[in-house]
Amino acid sequence: MTTPEIAELARGDLDAVLAIEAAQFDDPWTLRVLRDELASSSRRYSRATLDGEIVGYLGLMLIDTEAHVNTIATTPAAEGRGVATALLLEDIRAVITRGVRDVTLEVASRNERAQRLYTRFGFAPVGVRRGYYPKSGDDAVVMWVRDVHDTTYADRLARIERASTHR
Repeated sequence: MTTPEIAELARGDLDAVLAIEAAQFDDPWTLRVLRDELASSSRRYSRATLDGEIVGYLGLMLIDTEAHVNTIATTPAAEGRGVATALLLEDIRAVITRGVRDVTLEVASRNERAQRLYTRFGFAPVGVRRGYYPKSGDDAVVMWVRDVHDTTYADRLARIERASTHR
């Protein structure tokens, strides 16, 4: 399997991101929202490509020593191909170098596949936000991983990377 190439998301990538948003989310972000996100100095956005095609992206919001995963998605055809794993590996490592200690996110309660991915990365559920997703009415599971700057967490990331490159 080819490993996705991870790079900074640029404005020129937004058409591909909008297509992924429309394919994956009940309430997709608009071009304006995505442009505003990219323009913010407190955000980090990455894209994943396979064979030159954008197949996924991830957005983080940075607040002091915390990072919040605002969004992560792949094309339907790229699901299960290690794209989300590659994005999380790259971006968590990058924000650790910027002083991040803890990472949080919300995930739809019915999205068990994503919850399994996040659990592999050490995220643990800490609460539920009832009706968080307005279009579907789904609850969000709030998940955190603490102490990502610690060497124990670096070992976890190395294990995930080894496992994902040997599939």
